[in-house]
Amino acid sequence: MKMSFGFFREAMLRGIQYILGMFMFDMPPLLTIRNYIISLLFHSGKGLSLGNSCIFLCPHYEEVTDHLLLLGEDISFNRNVEIDYSGGVIIGNNVWISQNVLIETHEHLISKAPKSQWVIKRSQLVIEDEAWIGANAIILESVNRIGKGAIVAAGAVVIKDVPDMAIVGGVPAKYIGTRDKANG
Repeated sequence: MKMSFGFFREAMLRGIQYILGMFMFDMPPLLTIRNYIISLLFHSGKGLSLGNSCIFLCPHYEEVTDHLLLLGEDISFNRNVEIDYSGGVIIGNNVWISQNVLIETHEHLISKAPKSQWVIKRSQLVIEDEAWIGANAIILESVNRIGKGAIVAAGAVVIKDVPDMAIVGGVPAKYIGTRDKANG
């Protein structure tokens, strides 16, 4: 592994997140400190709420020049959320991400070559305003967009884009219905 600024930056970010993710930071006013520091590190708007043991990471300690994580306003992350932002992740306003959610923006293209030579494919993910990702959901690298107001049901494994206001669930996730716009 080539040592670089990206390696040290990623190691520092993970260390800070590990410390802030400890259960003791769930207590006020330490919770406010956690949310404030994470919002500074990851370009968050106001109103960030972050549960314990959440981590945002760029796997393989890559240079971070093309990779980004942008967080809108009033986003709520429950506990044990892991977001790989190596392909780039943009999360809109008023998004809820429930506990134990895993979001991947890279995959390894499997070949006969040794694993160290496998090509890594990345893609950007945009989670639009008002979306809700249910508990234990997994969003894979093949997904580029979770639409405005969309709901990903608990336990779903999402492998393709989710349209605006759609409700998806299952393994793999399939269209279940649409949010009732009349009830808000």
